[in-house]
Amino acid sequence: MKNKILFTSRLVISALFLLSAIAKLYPTPLYGITKIFEEGQLIPMGFNEALVPYLSRFIIGLEFFIAFAVLQKNYLKRIILPTSISLLVLFSLHLSYQIFLGDKENCGCFGDLIPMTPTEALIKNIITILILLYIYKGVSYYQKSNISNLSIQFLLTYLFVFAFIPIQMSTETKTVSSYSSYVVGDIDINDGEKILCFFDAGCEHCMDAAKSLTKLSSEISDFPKIHIIFSDLEEEKIVDFFKYAGAEYSYQVIPFYNEDDEVNSYLEILGYEYENPAIIYLNNGNQIRFYDGTGANEYKEEELRRLIE
Repeated sequence: MKNKILFTSRLVISALFLLSAIAKLYPTPLYGITKIFEEGQLIPMGFNEALVPYLSRFIIGLEFFIAFAVLQKNYLKRIILPTSISLLVLFSLHLSYQIFLGDKENCGCFGDLIPMTPTEALIKNIITILILLYIYKGVSYYQKSNISNLSIQFLLTYLFVFAFIPIQMSTETKTVSSYSSYVVGDIDINDGEKILCFFDAGCEHCMDAAKSLTKLSSEISDFPKIHIIFSDLEEEKIVDFFKYAGAEYSYQVIPFYNEDDEVNSYLEILGYEYENPAIIYLNNGNQIRFYDGTGANEYKEEELRRLIE
């Protein structure tokens, strides 16, 4: 019975650390780690901006590592549990300081996925530490522990983190967007902040999205330039489209589909797996956010506002 409780406790700890790591990458890895975790948490704490991208990935990598390492016996009592407790104690000290200052905003422990006040997060940490202490007291030292195996697990975890969220994803570094060769006009989507849209002129959801972008552009200074790629299905409705949107934007019209071997149609350039309306927020060619359709990945005005501001 005791062994079952101990293993269940380890599963709970694993789930908490895994959730914490994943939540810091919500709603998108780049936005979650830079806007929420780095700019919202680490930089205000006084960490050097040049080191913050490495520190953020180190913390997330450590959370991933603990989530998996706590489920095995290798150096569980000697390294994994003490490291987990120390990390939570460190976070708790910072949370206590935030509470002392009267901060009641989202602490960022679970990113924007599960907003928590510093007080709520501190209570969560205390409970987690108590569970870890219970596990520490209940497990014994594993005599066959192998530091090489643990090191390999640690390095593989960080290899995954830095491969999945590379430092060069910084928007200060220019890249060439995969869409740039298809954009016709005076706009350079690889230079600065731009918004590229794929719309059908007769699509009501597209019209509403365009109207929302017009609203945002009137409320946010230096709003990114917008370029629209229309399909030719309802080309005659473009004039009415812009009247409804409340503004005219740079645009081009391309065939909806061409039966040839070239990638030269609306459906092929956007991608068969995506749906209207598609809105892509770019910064120096880096794709920051890709919205499409009317489902889970649909365009959200307030989210885009937060990204741009």
